[in-house]
Amino acid sequence: MGILSDPSLTPQNKFAYPDFNQSTYLSENALSPGLVYPEIKQDSNRLMQLYMEKLQREREQHKTITPYAWISHEMKEIGLEVYVHNYTLIYPFAKGKIFQGKNVYGILRAPRTSSTEGIVFSAPYRLPSSVHNEVTASVPVLLAFAEFARKKNYWAKDLIFLVTEHEQLGMEAFLSAYFSEDPTKSKHLKYGYLPGRAGALQAAINLEIQDLNIEFIDVKIEGLNGQLPNLDLFNVVQRITAREGITSGYKHTTFKKRRSHHSTLQNNVKNMLSMLLTQSTGVPNGNHGLFHRHRIEALTLEGVRRHTNGAHSYNGLALLKTIEGISRSLNNLLEKFHQSYFFYILIHNDRFVSIGDYMPCMILLVFPLFVKAFLLWLMANGDAVFDNEDDLEIEQENAEQTAFIETTDSGQTSALTISIYICMLASMYCHGPVLDFLVINLNRQGLNTPQSISLLMGFWVFVALTLPFLYKLSEKSLHELHFGCLIVLGLTLAVVGLLNFALAFLLGIITAPLAIHMPIKECKSFRKNLSILYCLILNPLVLVYTIVLILTIRQFPELTANDLLIKSIFATMDGITYSLMDNLIYGNWLYTVAVFILLPLWCGFWTVVLRARVSDQIVITQKKLK
Repeated sequence: MGILSDPSLTPQNKFAYPDFNQSTYLSENALSPGLVYPEIKQDSNRLMQLYMEKLQREREQHKTITPYAWISHEMKEIGLEVYVHNYTLIYPFAKGKIFQGKNVYGILRAPRTSSTEGIVFSAPYRLPSSVHNEVTASVPVLLAFAEFARKKNYWAKDLIFLVTEHEQLGMEAFLSAYFSEDPTKSKHLKYGYLPGRAGALQAAINLEIQDLNIEFIDVKIEGLNGQLPNLDLFNVVQRITAREGITSGYKHTTFKKRRSHHSTLQNNVKNMLSMLLTQSTGVPNGNHGLFHRHRIEALTLEGVRRHTNGAHSYNGLALLKTIEGISRSLNNLLEKFHQSYFFYILIHNDRFVSIGDYMPCMILLVFPLFVKAFLLWLMANGDAVFDNEDDLEIEQENAEQTAFIETTDSGQTSALTISIYICMLASMYCHGPVLDFLVINLNRQGLNTPQSISLLMGFWVFVALTLPFLYKLSEKSLHELHFGCLIVLGLTLAVVGLLNFALAFLLGIITAPLAIHMPIKECKSFRKNLSILYCLILNPLVLVYTIVLILTIRQFPELTANDLLIKSIFATMDGITYSLMDNLIYGNWLYTVAVFILLPLWCGFWTVVLRARVSDQIVITQKKLK
């Protein structure tokens, strides 16, 4: 078992705070066959180059469409069962706007079993006009490996070789059709029927190869809603690429060496924050991310082309050997991935933090919210405990002031009623008939979809800002509303933290200080003014615009201040729209959490902090009358 614990794969230097992270390792010994000697030869490399030349000619002849016929023909020549999958996207909020696409896939049936399990090898096809990096070489690599695999008889699982169109949309259509029996279930994506299926899918490897001569491999693991593949899959990729002499790693760059001796605390923190930020959006960074929802372990291998004439360059044979090793490891699995971690944070290519180590951070963020909610509950019911007589006298004076406020206010509204108003207002902006009706009518007035959605969100914020001035709350109702907001925030962070730790952690970092710092009794005006200012900054629209502005400044430092502000506004509108589209088509629930939970919570906290200031002004008036 020495091959599973190769000391060359462990960094020789000491990492910062080693007690809080550990070295990666293979928990599943069944993955070891891929680490033996590869069988793929130089003729597969020459065949791959031939496929590349043919595909380049096809791209010259078909610049606006995917060469389905050529891909299907080559798969049939290899000896695969070839099928074409058609799907249609009905674009939301735009009646009559339809996109159509096709997926081409071939199935190599397992000679040793009766199609009970399967492994997917996929590659996206991008047109020359695509804004993404060119990954034309992915298809030749896929076909060359398929030709090699057909000649072997040790496959215990069906191998599916899939070429998708329209990036993640094609993969979503394929998976929806593969696992669904009702093609009319989806409102927007009509994914149709699959003419051919394999066994139960166990794993998937997505290829994004920019060139046949690559410099390194960037391993992408983030999936939909922050899901991650089993850590064993990432570890086996790292070990096999190391065996073939290919530099690889998580979020790898040209200046980042896998076995670097400069793994300092600063670099580890940057790597962790980068992973948390990517996870928090819930947007997968590759076609692999859509498999995780079906509990299929998947990742993307992005082969980055060599831009320099240095010594670190690799031919296609090493890449093919890497894919062979991964496939043979997956082929030997007798059950689904289960022994290693599904929840983790990578701080380096060979170091990670497990869920048992980072979840206490979330507990420390959530626990004070419930403690303060308990104190508010005691105050609202008059059960607060006082340490000395001075506190008791102060509380009696506050009770008299509360009684004065309650006599001067008429037609007060309960906290429950306000909460219902807030939730009803938020529900209008989630996807549904109301939002469809409003956006379509605004489109008829000359506004595009991003402008329409942003205008509606802006109107929601305006109503939320003015809502505290439209009703009256007693001090007890304020405490009850504050109590409810704290409980909902704490439960939200706890539940979301179990599904997407990165999103919950970042939300907790920015919202918990406001929720805990907000005064529950009379205090200095500076503290209240600071709470109001902080609450304004945490307005979801203001917060999103601030983040987009910072990213725009970093990406376009040459622009003037005025251009940066304008560009950030349009980028914010596009970002909100894309988040809604991801929710409708792929099931990304970031938009749902923001609209149904974060916006109402912000409105509740805004009401509490603003009405508390108004109540203090009334108290001042009472003292003057005395």
